[in-house]
Amino acid sequence: MSRKANLRENKIIDSSEFFKRVRHLNLRMKNLLLIDDDPGVLRALTLLLKAFGYTVEAFTSPLDAIAYLRAPNRIEIVLSDLRMPGLSGEDVLKQVRAEFVALPVIIMSGHATAEDMARLKSLGSNAFIPKPFTPAQLMAAMADIESTMAA
Repeated sequence: MSRKANLRENKIIDSSEFFKRVRHLNLRMKNLLLIDDDPGVLRALTLLLKAFGYTVEAFTSPLDAIAYLRAPNRIEIVLSDLRMPGLSGEDVLKQVRAEFVALPVIIMSGHATAEDMARLKSLGSNAFIPKPFTPAQLMAAMADIESTMAA
């Protein structure tokens, strides 16, 4: 039986218990825009987020993702890779802050420096997740943003 990390602890639980706990999260923000230039990462994250109950609009192109945001839709949170060709995740964050001030943005990267993380925070990123991350780490970041937005 596969094992997963507990949502907020390093305790190991079996996968069926993990997904039972995740499904009982009180998800208010269900419509997510996902941006990653790596099609494999994009597909894996899309499947994971859908398993958690999110509706996911996934894009490998940041430009296409921004265009989608500008059209009428119900996106409630953005999850973007940092390092991408063309527009970076930082550029996406700047664009979102300029046009959709309150829309939460999570940036993820396996190559960010401490300076990158500080700059992203100063630009208004709601969270940063270092790659690789576990499903538990992703859900903890999502839950933290939802609780902050609800307060």
